Amino acid sequence: MAGFGLFVAGLLAFGLRDRLVSSHVSCVTLFDRSVQGLSPDAAVKFRGFTIGRVTGLSLAAMDDLSGQPLVRVDFEINPAALSAQVSNAKEVPNFLREEIARGLKVYLTLQGVTGLSFLDLNYGQEPLEAPDAADLMALGPGLVYIPNGPSQIFEIGESISRLVRTMNDIDLVEISRDLKRTLQSIDRAVGDLNAARLSRELAGTLEEIQALSASLRLLAGHLDSLVSPAEGGGLGRALEASAAQLRQSLRRLDQLLGSSRGGLPETLDNLRAMTENLREMSELLKNQPSQALFGLPPRSMEPEREGRASNN
Repeated sequence: MAGFGLFVAGLLAFGLRDRLVSSHVSCVTLFDRSVQGLSPDAAVKFRGFTIGRVTGLSLAAMDDLSGQPLVRVDFEINPAALSAQVSNAKEVPNFLREEIARGLKVYLTLQGVTGLSFLDLNYGQEPLEAPDAADLMALGPGLVYIPNGPSQIFEIGESISRLVRTMNDIDLVEISRDLKRTLQSIDRAVGDLNAARLSRELAGTLEEIQALSASLRLLAGHLDSLVSPAEGGGLGRALEASAAQLRQSLRRLDQLLGSSRGGLPETLDNLRAMTENLREMSELLKNQPSQALFGLPPRSMEPEREGRASNN
């Protein structure tokens, strides 16, 4: 009896106590789709690390909006895993309800390619309808209801279904027939080609291209001999003579400017004085034309002043 008592005490010390007197927070969620791959003792994770485990799977006593039964998933969360956010284990349910208001949901997620699934707690913005108060009370007292979001398995299945429907809508038989008719038309078109005539035409075209290339080379040689003065080209000689004449004219102009450079200031002064005299003459013609022509001042228009001037 003493040995049996020690054995029971050891079991309690190493974890059986957690099963008999649990301090975990009991939670529940309802799925309106298949939970294939999920089993009891599956992990419950939050942001990638394990915070609890699944404790049971069953059909719920309520149906969804279409009248189909819901799947009830019970799981528990270890408060010690959330100690960084909640110091008191008794405040974990309130903490979960606050996070649910911020968008915390349960997602059914595949674990690799093994086909097994686990529950992943994460935040989402999908609009979901929660059960009313009476339905929540029917689930059991003291449970924290966490709504669930669209599962990864369901989305993969929907994608495969859409792909299958799209493949069914494609008329592969008609596409195969069109492809076969196209290949037959190409075969007939190739067979109708006169290979011998095509080869002769291609050879003639190549000969014409070669003759044109020879003509172009000959023309280039003529132009080179015409332009180059070293080879006696007329155009080259004319250009060279024009260049020599231009150089000679430039030298003469340079000599002329150099010889007249000493008297150039005096010539400019004479031109300036001549211009000034012409300007004064034009002013005199415009203002006093009679004085410019006869050398006398203009006659007075008053008779008395004219008589006195004659007596004097």
